[in-house]
Amino acid sequence: MRKTIQILTVGILLASGVAVSEADVLQQAEALINAGRYADARQVLEPVESEYLGDARYDYLIGLALLETGEPGRAVLALQRATTTEPRFAGARLDLARAYYVSGAMADAKQEFEALRNQNPPPAARRVIEQYLSLIANRQRRLRMEYRLSTRAGYDSNANSATAVNTFLGFDLVEQSRETSSPFAEVGGNVILLKPLSATLLLDTRLGLRKRNNPDASFVNSSSGNIGVGVRRVSEKAVQSLNLQSYRVNVDGRENSTGLALAGSWEFNVRRNLHLGFLGRIGQTKYGSGLEIKDIDQYLLGVTSRWSFGAGGKGSLGGSLIVGTEDPLREESRYDRNTYGLRLNAGWSFSSQFRAQFTAGLLESDYDAVFFESEFDSPRSDTLTQLSVRLDWRISPKWLMSHLVAYTNNDTKVSVFEFERVETSLSFSRVWR
Repeated sequence: MRKTIQILTVGILLASGVAVSEADVLQQAEALINAGRYADARQVLEPVESEYLGDARYDYLIGLALLETGEPGRAVLALQRATTTEPRFAGARLDLARAYYVSGAMADAKQEFEALRNQNPPPAARRVIEQYLSLIANRQRRLRMEYRLSTRAGYDSNANSATAVNTFLGFDLVEQSRETSSPFAEVGGNVILLKPLSATLLLDTRLGLRKRNNPDASFVNSSSGNIGVGVRRVSEKAVQSLNLQSYRVNVDGRENSTGLALAGSWEFNVRRNLHLGFLGRIGQTKYGSGLEIKDIDQYLLGVTSRWSFGAGGKGSLGGSLIVGTEDPLREESRYDRNTYGLRLNAGWSFSSQFRAQFTAGLLESDYDAVFFESEFDSPRSDTLTQLSVRLDWRISPKWLMSHLVAYTNNDTKVSVFEFERVETSLSFSRVWR
């Protein structure tokens, strides 16, 4: 009996050692893949193929390593095994679609990408899906169209982004210049047209309309429209775009501002789950009657980054740094300023239906001029802080419901420009493709 127990104990220890060893192999291979060392990952995985064949995690890792080292045919077979064993393995399905594309099976690739798009993938995966669908459409010279309608309703503690003080420099402020809370309702629509010009280049046209009513602050009821026309170059490793953008905003039935800008961006893959980008914008904003003193030329440069993590990219971290300057069109204007901004965001997909997104932003504005010299002796300086949390529920492939809570605070020594704002809302949107 004692001998039998000893034999069983040794067997259990040996089995445990094998299990740990097996886990170490897959963990090591995954770390190499995340570091972009796909050839090294193959050297770890291929010698143990007979032991792991049929294990979904192993099949996924070896399939991805094969795909990234130029063997899409073998990658398809491995990834098909992974998705057969685990049909809900979204990460494996995404890379299977990529393998189909690289191996030339466009119909299979398109079918997989479109099925994944309808499952509310995380933002990083969605960008990859749209990127490959664009490449497939470009090969087929097929026009892609998307129409989106949305409604949003909620409560805004400061609908006109105004100060909470009632007097400034001895003058009583009118209602339009004081903080006013109100419920609100919005309706909007967007149209996107993507026309292939070559295997990698497409014409990108976007139209948008929005209308917002504030029952308790009707003087800031607004309607806006925007149009953008440009070109986008798409490859498997990078996306570049150049767009001419224009917009108009009406407030209380009158023109508030119009803008025209040329914007460009370049985003590229550093690693499979790490993306960096650069952006630039040059434009002009003009304001309506009585506000012409605020007309400006704008220049903006920025750097962006995105990192996805977790199975299938469920988690995401991102950020952007921007610097800009605004030059007034009128010599007597005081709206000459330099801006410096930082924005961070984090998200997590709890399932194919539910996702949470957190965003934090900070924008510093340093003006060249002193505002209200009788009261202040140094140039105006503002610090704008923005925080938001959004919860998304993908009701169906075509319907999305979102709950947003957003906080905005503008801190400045000039109290008439200081404000605090909290907005909460619920929105529904419907897409047609």
